[in-house]
Amino acid sequence: MSALPRNWHARTTEPAPGPVVLLDLDGVIADAAHRQPFLHQEEPDWEGFYAGVAADGVIAAGRALAATVSGELPVVILTGRIDDVADATRRWLEVNGIRWDLLICRPADEDDDSRHAVDYKRDEIARLRALGFSPRLAADDNRKIVAMYEEAGIPTLYVPSGYYDNSQRYDGGV
Repeated sequence: MSALPRNWHARTTEPAPGPVVLLDLDGVIADAAHRQPFLHQEEPDWEGFYAGVAADGVIAAGRALAATVSGELPVVILTGRIDDVADATRRWLEVNGIRWDLLICRPADEDDDSRHAVDYKRDEIARLRALGFSPRLAADDNRKIVAMYEEAGIPTLYVPSGYYDNSQRYDGGV
């Protein structure tokens, strides 16, 4: 396989094409509840929201889910976090003992970084598939993303974080 896209970060070596498991990060593995107030205001404060990623807690069930995936299946963390916080996210994953093989963040150099999380993740699934990866299972806390995964033929676990259920106005981004 050629070099990974710039917003894709392998933990050690690039995973080989084939079956993978897709896990969302915020609300599935990382407890980002302390950062949600930055989004639930008149104008979301994305800088403030991302500044706190290192202080996230761990959701025990998400860590257990990542850990129980067969060692033969790579764990791909497909997050709406911007690539600018990829290094902090990688450190957080390591410090908290989260099993992962590939981290995919929202590209930092996109001209339109305001794409809805559903569209961003749909595009990344297409890239994964084009490179020979075959998502076998996904987990996400955004019902719109769960529906998109299911439409794409990917069995999906809905993990209710409460992030999206607490506000009618905010419907995605991460």
